[in-house]
Amino acid sequence: MTQVFYQNSMVNILFCLLSSTVCGDHMEFKEVLEKRRSIRKYTKQSVEREKVNAIIEAGLLAPSAHNTQPWQFIIVRKSIPEIVKLLKEEGEKHPEDESISKTADTISRGDTLILVYSDRLESPDFTLLSMGAMIENMLLKATDLGLGSLWIGNILKISSQVAGYFGVDDTKHLVSAVLLGYKEKDPKPLERKTLANAIIKEEK
Repeated sequence: MTQVFYQNSMVNILFCLLSSTVCGDHMEFKEVLEKRRSIRKYTKQSVEREKVNAIIEAGLLAPSAHNTQPWQFIIVRKSIPEIVKLLKEEGEKHPEDESISKTADTISRGDTLILVYSDRLESPDFTLLSMGAMIENMLLKATDLGLGSLWIGNILKISSQVAGYFGVDDTKHLVSAVLLGYKEKDPKPLERKTLANAIIKEEK
């Protein structure tokens, strides 16, 4: 019995050492799925670099079409005010689209913004499917680590300005962004489709 306990303990220690995350309390997978929310209000607490790296590493484990792994990233911290400024300027050009300025306000409250790029758009449909799978991995890992996250699409409206600011060449294409931070509070659960409403047809 003592030997079995020792062996199990050593397995747990090795898992912690090999893991890209800091060992500690982690949620069960079902709990991670249920607790993930789109978070728009954050505290001032900084997100640890180790957690940001762990979130990106989780993304790197995602499946991709033909194993192309088309993703690349820019991790933004001190330049978040510049991103906010660019979005606000874009919002002023398009006052009919209030979502742009709202996105700017939300990003201003976050701690870390991960710009998600693709270096392959020869087959855009397959590439975007791959990128979506990768981003979902990131969002789930953020939840597992006790962080809030937000998948941001409006960043595409300033893709050329962002590329110019960071010196990104034409071979890379901005696909989305992920905002990270410690959430101010847990939002109420949203109503989800039931299994019966989601399945069109099931063959016997």
